[in-house]
Amino acid sequence: MIKILLMPPLIAGVTLAVRRWGAGIGGWVGGFPWVAGPISFFMALEQGTSFAASTIPSALMGSIGTVCFAFVYASLASRMSWLPTVLLSYLAYFAVALLSLHHTPALPLALLLNLGVLSASLYFFPRPDYIPPIIKQPRFDIPLRMAVATGFVLVLTQAAERLGPAWSGLLTPFPIMTSTLAVFTHAQQGAGASARILYGLMLAGYGFVAFLVGVFWLVPGMPVGWAYGLLTVGTMLLNGLTLRLLR
Repeated sequence: MIKILLMPPLIAGVTLAVRRWGAGIGGWVGGFPWVAGPISFFMALEQGTSFAASTIPSALMGSIGTVCFAFVYASLASRMSWLPTVLLSYLAYFAVALLSLHHTPALPLALLLNLGVLSASLYFFPRPDYIPPIIKQPRFDIPLRMAVATGFVLVLTQAAERLGPAWSGLLTPFPIMTSTLAVFTHAQQGAGASARILYGLMLAGYGFVAFLVGVFWLVPGMPVGWAYGLLTVGTMLLNGLTLRLLR
């Protein structure tokens, strides 16, 4: 019940932030661990804190896949419609996931790889020349986004026991929020707006990485609620420093 009730207001809030402050700020807000955080939290409650911590090296590699998803999507969006673009972007994500499944590095190396790929992607990220204004959206827009994101979270958390820590870690940063925002923005405003929102999402990636590393170190030794609460506040403070970099 918590899973069902938690995700709809999150995705609705991010969508409203996009409409209020634009694609860049909205994407930055969407880059917080709104989805991966609850997935990890529910894993810790249902599978144990040691299980949640053991997923983090794989989750860091999965986060690299999410960065690749965003970069590929922004690069292809101006030449394709949303459906082939998102399918090819998912392919990039799963290519990284499958590659790292059999060669998951230790936490320090996974962290360095993550930060390196994230920084390089931000440096070379496509820069849109024109972003059209937000038009009035259909009534079903936000409810549909809610349903898509909630469905992903339910499937991933319920499958954690069967998947094990490696796949559970890889799928924790699965681009649920990223793909939902990218596809809807691409379909409604075009490639430039989707690239802008994805850049904002990636800029919040440093706080996302810090959140994952914090799960590894804090969650096994603290009450679950306190640990995730502190990590959420810390992520917000760290991402606050990156906001001024939003171009």
